[in-house]
Order: sequence, then C-alpha cells, then structure tokens
Amino acid sequence: MIEFEANNLEELEEEARMKATEISLATVEGICNGLDEGADVIALGIISNLDMDISIKRPDYLQALTLNLHRVEEAEEFELCSRAVKWIEQLQTEQE
Repeated sequence: MIEFEANNLEELEEEARMKATEISLATVEGICNGLDEGADVIALGIISNLDMDISIKRPDYLQALTLNLHRVEEAEEFELCSRAVKWIEQLQTEQE
C-alpha cells in the first residue's frame, strides 16, 4: 500500500506525478493479486493527512490495468506485465 504525505489535493496531485511509476506498479500488482484472490475492492493507498484512502472496485479493474500497463513495461517488470495481460484478456472476455 502506498502512503501519501500530501496535506491538500494540490500536493496530492504533485506527489502522484512524482510517484507515477510506483503508483502504477502498485496498482497493477494490487489488482492482479486481488483478482487472484477474488477481491471486489482493492485498497491501494492512504493519505493520512487528509484522512482518505484510495481504492479500486472490480468494475474499474480493466481500465486501471490498461491505463497503467505501459509504466509497468517501462519499469521492465515483465512478470507483472505478463500477469496483467492475462487478467486484461480475461476481464475483456467477461465483458463480452
């Protein structure tokens, strides 16, 4: 789970830009792990100073995997890429 240190939404936006790759890796790994376990919601991060958390619900898994896959590839996390592609294909099939 990613911990954010932002004190307001503007700081959160900047922090997210700075941690983009880390966030993408955590997002893809969290969703893949959640799908392996049959989870309907994945908790990805916490923003303690704002008393907020970041989570993704199952209907949004496909979009989140697709949007974040390129950063996982750029980070050369090929095993995670493979897992993500497998789940993307399965989720696409489920939507048909």
